[in-house]
Amino acid sequence: MYLPIQDDSSLPRTAFTAGGGAELASSALKGSHTADVLVVGGGIGGCSAALHAAEGGARVVLLEANKIGWGASGRNGGHVAPATKHDPDEIIARYGAVAGQRLIDAAEEGPKVVADLVTRHAIECEFSVPGIISAAHTPTAMQAMAKRVDYWASRGRPVEMLDRRQAADMIGSDYYLGAWIDRRGAKINPLSFVRGLARAAVKAGASLYEGTRALKIEKQSGKWLVKTEHGEVQADMVFLCTNAYTDGLWPGLRQTIVSVRAFQFMTRPLRDNVRKTILPGGQPMTDSRRLLSGIRLHSDGRLQFGGQGPAFGAEGEPSWGATLGRLQKIFPQLGEIETDFWWTGFMAMNGDNSWHIHELAPGLLTMLGCNGRGVALATIYGRELARYARGTPAADFVLPPDAPRRIFAHGLVEPFVSGLIRYYALRDAAEIRRLERDNPAST
Repeated sequence: MYLPIQDDSSLPRTAFTAGGGAELASSALKGSHTADVLVVGGGIGGCSAALHAAEGGARVVLLEANKIGWGASGRNGGHVAPATKHDPDEIIARYGAVAGQRLIDAAEEGPKVVADLVTRHAIECEFSVPGIISAAHTPTAMQAMAKRVDYWASRGRPVEMLDRRQAADMIGSDYYLGAWIDRRGAKINPLSFVRGLARAAVKAGASLYEGTRALKIEKQSGKWLVKTEHGEVQADMVFLCTNAYTDGLWPGLRQTIVSVRAFQFMTRPLRDNVRKTILPGGQPMTDSRRLLSGIRLHSDGRLQFGGQGPAFGAEGEPSWGATLGRLQKIFPQLGEIETDFWWTGFMAMNGDNSWHIHELAPGLLTMLGCNGRGVALATIYGRELARYARGTPAADFVLPPDAPRRIFAHGLVEPFVSGLIRYYALRDAAEIRRLERDNPAST
């Protein structure tokens, strides 16, 4: 039974002023169709799967309920990290030496995989590799960062620890105790990227249909049959790439993730004298808070930053005071912040903060759980699904598929997560007060 998740009716607001490029304006599916591979979901993961499968010679059909890039793929911060959220030793402990190292290597290659697609398909998406800065607001965070830097530096990677003065110079703020920079990290206009992937998939022979929600899936005569409002597709295999926007199409799948709202903001173009002082090297940045700050400066002088607001339900007004107050503390030179627009959308969270591929039935696979690391890893995992279409055993994926695990008491998750977010905010606030007390230069 189809059960939609509650969401906004508008396109990602990045489309209007952040260089999202032209929409594809594909038609809705009508009538009966056949395919080797049917992809449900037109985000980065789905479009990557469609592109790679079509390039491999498969007949591909992709269904998107709204428009290409409408979900998290067009609404995120555009950071392209060369790693998962977990330290390498934690990954090895969790997945074992062989599979764990495969994931570490694949994640590291993420920005290069994205760069190759951008170059090969001439996708105009403001992609660059200036590195990514992560700033520390506590001594404990500094120690954790130093550990990660030691791991990568010992392997010859371009990473370095920044003391407080170096961090202040690179960030444009003396708010933090220090930071580290990973020069493998990149930034991108994610909406332009996913639209570029979709156009490349069409050029490779895939058929894309927007405004077409998959309503029912069943097995008939050894094939998968997916029905929509005005048509149906019969396919040898189906890839469900709906992630945070997963509904009730496949029973129980929605209960394996929690769809949490994230908020993004864009200022009006900053004055030249202020613009030059903020992230002058062009790197995007995050920090070590539990409710972290993701910040980047665009080429037109607009400052994009993550913020706070209602985590669930229909689109609500963001928490302006907390969001702008945090940014003003980091960059007091901004003065009164003039926001041009803001947008929000869901991202998929789960219990272990990791992407998963699940083989729900023979020929039916899904990828879920971006946990805030969607651009590079969704691209890679979409490629993995396409390898399956070409005959690669699922056991040879970057991470082999595992069984979907429903989150315990899923119906109670929203109030629990809302309470957890409030708790995180209190913990962050207490640590910031300690930082300001013990390090007056940060105030």
